[in-house]
Amino acid sequence: MKEITVTDSAVRAESVTYIYERLKSLAEETGGEAKLKFGARATLRIKCPSSFADFLRSETEDKIADVVAVNYKYVYFKKRIEAAGLSALDREILYSAIIAADVEDDKRYVVRKIRQFEEYPIDGLFNFRLQPLKRKWSEIAGYIPSYFSKSQLKEFVAYLIGEKRGKRARVDGGEVYDVNFNRLKRTLLTGKNEEGRIIREVILSACGDVDVMTKLPEKDEKYLREFYGKRAHFLF
Repeated sequence: MKEITVTDSAVRAESVTYIYERLKSLAEETGGEAKLKFGARATLRIKCPSSFADFLRSETEDKIADVVAVNYKYVYFKKRIEAAGLSALDREILYSAIIAADVEDDKRYVVRKIRQFEEYPIDGLFNFRLQPLKRKWSEIAGYIPSYFSKSQLKEFVAYLIGEKRGKRARVDGGEVYDVNFNRLKRTLLTGKNEEGRIIREVILSACGDVDVMTKLPEKDEKYLREFYGKRAHFLF
């Protein structure tokens, strides 16, 4: 059996939990197991047969990249982008849109820099191997206005969304899925706030179009119509 270990500081325990929840079934299906432990650090240990080690390692790196490109980026921007003039939900939508603008590029960079480690201390990797990513985020934060009006937010977010092509999301029964019907849960990496969860999940999916299969909470539907326009397809 091979072992893959992922750790992070205790304050980011929810990020390690996110990885655990995304990989637990996969580890078990390949004849292994995944165990989560909390203490001074949050620790995830995945054991699997050697024949599946490369596959599980690749999946682990993808989920670590999710954590860095969404959670770490979210925390970084939230500290540095004030976005005065916006409500709490509007700020969360703004952060989601900025994260989604290049989330796939950020993920590819993270995977390239952490590839084939036996152990993955996420905070250590971020601080020592991913410094160029931090510098990139600093430059982006410097471009973001300190004040937004409601109309400016709509224009800015619609522009970022408008750059997306090819990917499609699906909203059904209050949950968001990709084209392969995998449930998307990136909002778990941006805190526990449930307000506007669906619109934020759709934005974080970095999709260009969204199919809405069932009725939505009023606020989520309003924002979907505002930001996606004709690329939000209401099919209920």
